[in-house]
Amino acid sequence: MKKRGAIKFILGFNICMVLFYLAPMYWTFITSIKDKGEIYSNPPTLFPKSFSWFNYVRIFTEKEGMYRTYFMNSVIIDGLTILLVCIVSLLAGYAFSKLELLGKNLWLTLILAAIMVPSQALMVPLYNTVSQLKLLNTKAALILIYATFQSPFCIYMMKSTFDMIPKDLAEAALIDGAGNFATFFKIYMPLAASGVVTIAVYVAYSTWNDYLTALVFAGKATKTFNVGLVNMAMGEYSTDWGILTAGAYIGLLPIMILFLFLQKYFVKGMMSGAVK
Repeated sequence: MKKRGAIKFILGFNICMVLFYLAPMYWTFITSIKDKGEIYSNPPTLFPKSFSWFNYVRIFTEKEGMYRTYFMNSVIIDGLTILLVCIVSLLAGYAFSKLELLGKNLWLTLILAAIMVPSQALMVPLYNTVSQLKLLNTKAALILIYATFQSPFCIYMMKSTFDMIPKDLAEAALIDGAGNFATFFKIYMPLAASGVVTIAVYVAYSTWNDYLTALVFAGKATKTFNVGLVNMAMGEYSTDWGILTAGAYIGLLPIMILFLFLQKYFVKGMMSGAVK
């Protein structure tokens, strides 16, 4: 009886937690499909009286379709940041794991120490540096900043992934006449694919959801969808909650779809990177 009671308690607790976490998503969605009158009705309605996709149409048509520009800026910046971080992390992780380098442990410690520095604390000197390089209000500035702050963790993840791959495979390839490059591309890279997917999802999520960095360094033509959406929805005297919630859900879809398709590899990569 005690065991059955404990199971019921755990099940009830889990259901409550699921409802707790889904409630904001539900409220955001029903707000996005309400008309303006119902959004501001008092008391608020838990179920919309009528379904309308008008807010989703508005967000792509208002202000000459600026949201499309913001959205594409995010796609380009996110994609190039993922590519840059994956290349750097893959090569650096392999070097720290499998190559004999002078001062390897010291360099790895310095890279890991960079994770402990909050990006907010570096905004002023970083702004001055970007300004001197004449990269303000450009996509290149955002890509380099995102890649710089996300690479330390990703390098460590890839090092842990390569640590899980036995050296015997590489030694067998070298005996068969394969060089270092052939061993890396034909032996290590396929086995480290789950780790690459893990850091790609991590970088995609972190870059896509960032607001502060884009707010500080992006200009009018290079705003990401987060900053652009807030500017579209926040008026001088009121907030257009229909536009804001519809844009938030549209912005949620790419990362959700990416994670759903790559979930298996992401979980596998996290496990291989965290357990030795």
